[in-house]
Amino acid sequence: MARRRKNEGIFDLLLLLPWWVTLVAGIGLWFYLGGQSMPASPFVLKEFVTWFILQFLKWGCLGAALVSGIATIWRELLFTSTKDIESIRAMSWGDFETLVGEAYRRQGYSVEETGGGGADGGIDLILRGKGEKIIVQCKQWKAFKVGVKVVREMYGIMVAEKADRVIIVASGTYTKEAIDFARNKPIELIEGNVLVKLIRDVKTGSVVAVPGGSSSVTSIRIAPQPHVQSESAITPSCPKCGSPMVLRTATKGVNAGNQFWGCSKYPACKGIVSV
Repeated sequence: MARRRKNEGIFDLLLLLPWWVTLVAGIGLWFYLGGQSMPASPFVLKEFVTWFILQFLKWGCLGAALVSGIATIWRELLFTSTKDIESIRAMSWGDFETLVGEAYRRQGYSVEETGGGGADGGIDLILRGKGEKIIVQCKQWKAFKVGVKVVREMYGIMVAEKADRVIIVASGTYTKEAIDFARNKPIELIEGNVLVKLIRDVKTGSVVAVPGGSSSVTSIRIAPQPHVQSESAITPSCPKCGSPMVLRTATKGVNAGNQFWGCSKYPACKGIVSV
């Protein structure tokens, strides 16, 4: 479990390590200290302090291994039990954040749960992989569309944090103003129905580990509304691999500023279709 807290202590830092690392360290210290007894006199300051610190680290490592192990099991159960948008919208915002983090963790990203976003806003996750730093905000809103104010604020945070991209994941949808603001920026908007598909693809191994998109490409993945047109009528399939395509905007070359359909499995597949 990787969750960053304000004023981190030693135990919080141990929680950043994989559970098996702290377990091995704790067991090693257990056997090492098993052959030693507490110094006979506390006046032997150096030996007493060393013994005390090692005892503290032993129990700290074993405790961190237990907490991290339970968190790993919970993430596994939460991820495998998520099957549709209804189950996602029924979650608490904390479980929603955990679900999103696990979806990216299984793509090969290192996921840091900041613990600072909460239900109101801010950075919920920091993803690192393939030379990128990506900040993520999770919006588990059941009744409202995510508006342009949220997207604009996260873009400002991205710049301040010197991140490469920002991803906003919602259980619902986005307003037209939010989508328009995200265009031509390193912002990815993922709505609820697309998140369901992403989770299914991760489960089946259809998503390539660490896609590593470029910060110069804006990917706006908004599922079309079924009451307007069917998904197949709006979103074309990739001519190379048959996967759904994503509407993107070229930012370089002679076609800069023009929109095109790019394969959702980019960069593993570089199929494109002109708009």
